[in-house]
Amino acid sequence: MPEEALSMQTTTHPIRSTSTYYLSCLFLVASLLSACASPKPVAVLKTNRVAPTARLPGAMLNQITVEDMRSTADLMARDLVLQPFISRASKPPVIAVKPIENKSDLIIDPDIFQKTIRVHLMEQAGGRVLFRDEVAHQYTLDERMKQTGTLQISSITTQQRVQQPTRIGQPIQTITQSQTKTVTREAGEVTKRVADVNYFLTGLIYSSKEVVASGAAKGMRYFQFQFRVTDAQTNIIVWEKEYLVKRQGSFQ
Repeated sequence: MPEEALSMQTTTHPIRSTSTYYLSCLFLVASLLSACASPKPVAVLKTNRVAPTARLPGAMLNQITVEDMRSTADLMARDLVLQPFISRASKPPVIAVKPIENKSDLIIDPDIFQKTIRVHLMEQAGGRVLFRDEVAHQYTLDERMKQTGTLQISSITTQQRVQQPTRIGQPIQTITQSQTKTVTREAGEVTKRVADVNYFLTGLIYSSKEVVASGAAKGMRYFQFQFRVTDAQTNIIVWEKEYLVKRQGSFQ
């Protein structure tokens, strides 16, 4: 009997180990399947939108800020490219941006504002509008003259020498000397024209201020930007709009 019991114990021990092994494997597989089935949390990106403000910290109202010019130029460009004479044109129209006329009581560089407007228009138009460079117009003509023939450059230098009288009562004598310097010249003729302009873009800037009492150090400053597009052939205004910028701050 003891030998049989011992024999039975030795035969039943591998079965128990095998069952335990299978249970462990099943538990491991179930854990892996559960981990794969449970979705991982997805990170959500949040964007904080900052509303535009009409007041700058420590803003001085005796000047126009670069942000005012950029914001106004951007709004104007977005409105302008949606107009039918641009959006429905068969080919990109050519626009000449003229210097902005300053009607305010502040010192404003019209050249900077003009370039800012053109930059924003080019960004918003995406090739639907072309611009003729008014500044480089003379450079273009000079270059074409050089390509078709050299240009004569002549200079005349005039000098006057005053000879004092040798005795009292004698008139003052003036001696004039002239010298001419001429550089090689060949006939040149411009056969090509620059691009014709379809529209002119002009603008005005007005300004006014508002204070609680006369001579107050703080108050409001209003800038009114007025833009106009005129047909270069018919002189008809095809688009016009004004934009108002309000600033609160201190006067110098």
